[in-house]
Amino acid sequence: MKNKIVILAIAILSIVSSGCAVTLKGSFLEQAEKEGWTKEQQYTAYYYGLRLKFLKENAQGGYDVVYSLLPNKLALSILETRLEDLKFMLDYKNKDEAKYLEAFGLRDELEKEEKIFKAVYARLKLLENFNDFKTNMGDSSSYQNQYSDRGFNSAKIFVEDAVGAYPFVSSQIEEARTGKSLKEIEKIVWFSERTLGRKEPDPGDPEDPNKFIWKPVKVGVEFVSYKILDGDQPKDNMAEYIEGTRLEVADNGNIKRESKPSLRLFVPNNGYGSVLVIDKDKEGEIGFLLPDFVERIQRVATAQELMNDSVLSRLFYDSEQDTRIKPKSPPPLTVEIAPVGGAKIDVWETNPNGWTVPMKYKNNTADNYSVALKFKGSDDEHFDHSRPTKQIEYIRKNWESTGNVVEYFYPKPPYNEANIEQVSAFGKDLSGFLANGERIEGRITSGLNKFIQDKPYAIAYVQSEKRWMLRDEDGDGKYEGRRELFGTNGDR
Repeated sequence: MKNKIVILAIAILSIVSSGCAVTLKGSFLEQAEKEGWTKEQQYTAYYYGLRLKFLKENAQGGYDVVYSLLPNKLALSILETRLEDLKFMLDYKNKDEAKYLEAFGLRDELEKEEKIFKAVYARLKLLENFNDFKTNMGDSSSYQNQYSDRGFNSAKIFVEDAVGAYPFVSSQIEEARTGKSLKEIEKIVWFSERTLGRKEPDPGDPEDPNKFIWKPVKVGVEFVSYKILDGDQPKDNMAEYIEGTRLEVADNGNIKRESKPSLRLFVPNNGYGSVLVIDKDKEGEIGFLLPDFVERIQRVATAQELMNDSVLSRLFYDSEQDTRIKPKSPPPLTVEIAPVGGAKIDVWETNPNGWTVPMKYKNNTADNYSVALKFKGSDDEHFDHSRPTKQIEYIRKNWESTGNVVEYFYPKPPYNEANIEQVSAFGKDLSGFLANGERIEGRITSGLNKFIQDKPYAIAYVQSEKRWMLRDEDGDGKYEGRRELFGTNGDR
């Protein structure tokens, strides 16, 4: 049995490396269930597999996490999700979040978190781009890059001098620069000034889409092309290296040149095509000097070929901070706290005629759901082994439907008493034991059954990006109470 556990554990846990969208734990337990394993065997194998796959025994007899098994691209994807979440929370257009952040003074803290995530993301992206750069330049094989440098390694990412550790340079160009054979053969200075440059929300009323202002845009870039010249009469005039440096144009016309190029173009070692490297971040922003784009393009003979929308849009982009306009102070958020022993604050809207779920969520056979349960005195829905007997607080049906509807049911006797020794829910089935040894075994059906009351006492659903809870106050089947939830899964 142990050998089967090891084999299945390694096989299932390997889905992490494949980028599969199925959750690791869920996939493992589902496969183990098909193998006919008990719950204890399933969880034992799962956590044993985690140790085999992701941990390495150290000299002290303990275990260290092997972070290199996490691909850099997966880490980047996780960070992108976190940054999108922060972008949503910090957007002043989201009124509910704006009021909450204002009332509790959380905006500064979240903006700090955003900066941290952006800095980490820039380092991870740098390593990915550096590997791509080496491959495109022919300095290392794509196979070597793909399998040796693509795992998460904090020692490679969090270096003190990232620019020096990962130089985007050509050895041929640097040798020519040192030997003074690298000569400037072209310079192009490009400016653009548009009075109606960018449409932005009206700072006085940024929430009204019909109100806006035009912001003038003044940008410039200096392109310098270089060629390695061994004599006075080269065979052609094609550039072998190009630098592009952004120019900041002030309202008074003064021009300030950034300290380092934000664009570089190389000819790879095989002489075919070009390798374009662009840093989108302006000087002073997080990520400046850490390239954001690396791509192989057709051979570029002159810098004039780079003056196109694809290149210029990446050199001059608008960051979230540029477009995040603070509106007038939102209405104050009222928070009421009832003193111990004081009057209860009622947060429920009442409707004597009852509230209803505003969408169809059951299929024709009313079986598009799975079940879960929660014990009294427990903060989550996992079994609490700390007490000899437990009492089920509720059993819920999670409907796979529009609105992510969840129905909450009270259990029927004898399953509503503090007499549960062990019970678990899987799919639509319950299994376990009562304290007297009686076995709990059966399915939560779509109709009447022995485990749950005939009607749910509460229903949660999502509508217009808000989650609501309906409550039956007196068990008559009408849901007289309604309130908004701030979680996303409907847990009470």
